[in-house]
Amino acid sequence: MPGKSKIRFKSLEFKDLEKVMEIETLSNPTPWSIGSFIDCINSSYQNIVILSDNLLVGFCISTVNFTESHLLNISIHPNYRSQGLGQLLLNESERELNKKGVSDIFLEVRNSNISAINFYKKNNYNHVGKRKNYYRSSDGREDGLIFTKHMHLSSFASISRFSIFFLRKIISFDRG
Repeated sequence: MPGKSKIRFKSLEFKDLEKVMEIETLSNPTPWSIGSFIDCINSSYQNIVILSDNLLVGFCISTVNFTESHLLNISIHPNYRSQGLGQLLLNESERELNKKGVSDIFLEVRNSNISAINFYKKNNYNHVGKRKNYYRSSDGREDGLIFTKHMHLSSFASISRFSIFFLRKIISFDRG
């Protein structure tokens, strides 16, 4: 339980991949390959893992593109579900994304994953569309529902994000 265990977060590292793959295989009907996780680490995505008493029990992978993020994959080990750890992990991911100036998060979820759909709705994600036949499934293909959440940025984050954008434009300006 989160109240009884020591919970902490850290960035996903290569040494964590064996445990992440275990969680992914237990959680996803069509699991990512280890190569997909390696690409996420090498691409500098936001890769957060949650540890309970120093045991890796979940992960959250998101892209960051200026003010938008795509939540690609989030999962908690089945033995640690229904303890609030998924909520803590999502909160930490959103907090870190907000610090980076992200104002909008997008994600897809399987049409059949009712518990995940309810989880996202509870966290103020809004259903905005559908990707027909987006996911592979045991009996063919399954639709993916698109959800989004708008987060309000702090003034500091907004100013910082604009300043970085402006400085990049100045530095890359071709004076001919």
